[in-house]
Amino acid sequence: MSDVWATLSEDLAPSERVAQEWLAGLGQNRGAPAEVLVGLFDAGGDTSFLYRADIPAGVLDAAVVHPSKFVWGRAAESGRLSRAQWDRLLAHTAGLRVHEGLVDMAEEQVGGRPAAPRIGVDRPPSPDSRPPVTPAEIAALADTVPYIAADHRSYALWWVAALHDDPAAMRQLASSAKLLVRRSVARAVRLPPDVVDLLAHDEDRVVRLFLTESCDDAPADVLVDVWAWWSGSFSFPGRPRNHPNFPRDNLLRFADDPRPRVRLLALDDPASGDDLVERFGRDPDSEVRGRAAEDPRLSPDSAVRLARDTAEEVYRPARRNPALPPAYLMSLLLDERSARDAARNPALPVSVMHRMIASAGKEKGPHAPA
Repeated sequence: MSDVWATLSEDLAPSERVAQEWLAGLGQNRGAPAEVLVGLFDAGGDTSFLYRADIPAGVLDAAVVHPSKFVWGRAAESGRLSRAQWDRLLAHTAGLRVHEGLVDMAEEQVGGRPAAPRIGVDRPPSPDSRPPVTPAEIAALADTVPYIAADHRSYALWWVAALHDDPAAMRQLASSAKLLVRRSVARAVRLPPDVVDLLAHDEDRVVRLFLTESCDDAPADVLVDVWAWWSGSFSFPGRPRNHPNFPRDNLLRFADDPRPRVRLLALDDPASGDDLVERFGRDPDSEVRGRAAEDPRLSPDSAVRLARDTAEEVYRPARRNPALPPAYLMSLLLDERSARDAARNPALPVSVMHRMIASAGKEKGPHAPA
């Protein structure tokens, strides 16, 4: 191992802030194996990494039998426990006052609870509410829908959503003059091709946004157009970028696109090379530089330069780039302003991660048992 890492000896006493940043960063380090993440349990740091979708196998197994409520409680709240893990957690907490609440939580998470309401759709006004059936009834109800401004925050009308599986109703409503009705149609998971084409060319960009978020039939050109100006939402994570119809081939054609968010897609083309990474690392747009800053093909010198960029969306991913020279990464680890991002760098040797936990744990102290 490089002598650079000798600075992180077991005798090192980081400041309280640096210790806290190390523990938080290591929990989000995609290069940290299960034993490192399990080691964080006893170091007194944040356990929010238990919410990670890509958490290594075995981490939740260890969490559910940990003596600290801070650990097994966060595992319970994560929503990621299997039935077997819930069984072990319930056995582990038998006799505690919170046990009954955990039983209810387990039943909600893995006990076959009813499907949650559709995201982006209003609830019916009452359990007895029924949608219209005939074309005349549909037209009559659509006439009662108010006109809204383009900047109005919209949810799909419950009765339109109830008709999403009716192609004739969707054709009738997709041509409505009412913006709220067309937005409600766009929330359908599947739509006839002619309806998709109509909504894909709608003058209202929120109609097009809803189509890319909700409809599996949204066309590629609309997905790219929306991607150019929409960075995504918590309600529809990853859309439109992770939509099944989003272009995944021939992305180099976007390398000179005037739209920055479209331009950066070129780096995802398997045919893109180091030269494009370096070029984008000097792009005038910070979001394009930020995409280059996270690319492992970046040269070490460029990684250091981007880690010193003035834009947060550039320097933070650069600090996490494994292309950083070890000596510079070491300096970032010891600076409280950059310690968390540096601790997320997957180039950190596993032995160094363990030393960081040992040093930081002395400063933070372990979690208290339940």
